[in-house]
Amino acid sequence: MHLIYFRNMKSQKQESALKVVDVNNSRLLRFFIDFPHSLYKNDPNYVPELYIAQKKMLTEKNSFFEHSKASLFIAEDEGKVVGRIAFVENLPHNNIYKEKTAFFGFFEVVERYEVAQLLFSRVFKLVKLHSYDKLVGPTNFTTNDTCGLLTSGFDIMPVILMPYNKKYYPDFLNRLGFEYEMGLSSYKIESTSLNSFLGKPVIQRIKNRVDKAGILIRSIRYKDIDNEILHLREIYNTSNLNNWGFIPLSENEFKNMAKDLKSLIPQSLILFAELNRKIIGFIVALPDYNHVFKRITRGRLFPFGLLKLIWYKHQIKSARILIMGILQEYRNKGVDIMLYKQINENLNQVGIFQAEACYVMENNKSMNSILEKIGGSIIKKYKIYKIQLG
Repeated sequence: MHLIYFRNMKSQKQESALKVVDVNNSRLLRFFIDFPHSLYKNDPNYVPELYIAQKKMLTEKNSFFEHSKASLFIAEDEGKVVGRIAFVENLPHNNIYKEKTAFFGFFEVVERYEVAQLLFSRVFKLVKLHSYDKLVGPTNFTTNDTCGLLTSGFDIMPVILMPYNKKYYPDFLNRLGFEYEMGLSSYKIESTSLNSFLGKPVIQRIKNRVDKAGILIRSIRYKDIDNEILHLREIYNTSNLNNWGFIPLSENEFKNMAKDLKSLIPQSLILFAELNRKIIGFIVALPDYNHVFKRITRGRLFPFGLLKLIWYKHQIKSARILIMGILQEYRNKGVDIMLYKQINENLNQVGIFQAEACYVMENNKSMNSILEKIGGSIIKKYKIYKIQLG
């Protein structure tokens, strides 16, 4: 009798040690940001996020919080962090799409289903408390940021600003009752296959047609960055309006994003398609700094991380095609081909001969089609999930 009682007490003690904690101070925020470093400690494909960038993203410095909200949580077991999650209220999304949808993001957890259950139970309570009827994710914080769970391609290191996660996450979400919402893909593009495609006679005819129409391809002018950003934001928001879940970026959001990217991208890798001095399309390629970040311990730039960044950035040999957009009335006229042609040439000039185009939504037929035409092959797949709670 006493032995049974002792065992029950021990079981209760073990149970009560696992808890969810609100991230409400700088110390807990540091635990939230640093948790993946221990979780992926022995994973050769893991790349640490820069601490300074993550901290900026998760605090008021992020322009996202000018219009929306997020609550951060960590799961602890006997004082050790074993999971994390964010409950996200994207207010513009619900205004635009006339929905009552909440989001989750920054989900990471050890391989213990009960920890995932506990984290999501806290999020589910908030969904109901705030009268939402659906939960979607992961989005960190929107589709303009990192989103989706990796479901294939675990043997390949992620490119910059793309998700990477444990293989068991999709299973955990399925067991929790989540269903498929949207699929995303990453395409590998080699200069050899792209050059082979671009060398076809039909491409020269397309180029002649684009030139005859008076459409010019040029690099962004960093000396006139304020005006350039103004025009880029307009076309970015307009050209993406029909994409699933897209939320137009506010002026501050776009300026901050452009400022961050400017420090990483040579101006030759941001191209505009221009007609009569009006920007009708654009493409952005970003050197894959993950090959540098991987060398920076725990994402800290100080004291030695900054030196590594300066030293190794010149050795980057691959890139991410971050995004391409063309105004609706100028699509299917060869502008996309000419943008890819020029960005390929500019990447080659800086010693980069392969890239990953991502992410591409599965329902974006035109983008998937062009990437297949230029020799791209899908090497990674991602999923966004949903659950009805109303």
